[in-house]
Amino acid sequence: MIFRKSTENELNSKEILNQVNRCKPEELENLLNQIETKIEESQYEDRDLLFAKTMTTSRLASMRSNDQAFI
Repeated sequence: MIFRKSTENELNSKEILNQVNRCKPEELENLLNQIETKIEESQYEDRDLLFAKTMTTSRLASMRSNDQAFI
């Protein structure tokens, strides 16, 4: 069994999760690009980053569906 060591990357992924929750709607696409870059650079599967990507994508989709409802 391999245990993941607490690394600087883990702190960064926790910070990214917090950013997703506090992010303004107009900044979401930029944040999503940053998250995807970190996922590609990561040497292991970081569940926090994957969760942050899911949350960001969901918020973007929700905003876009709300915009379409008013057209």
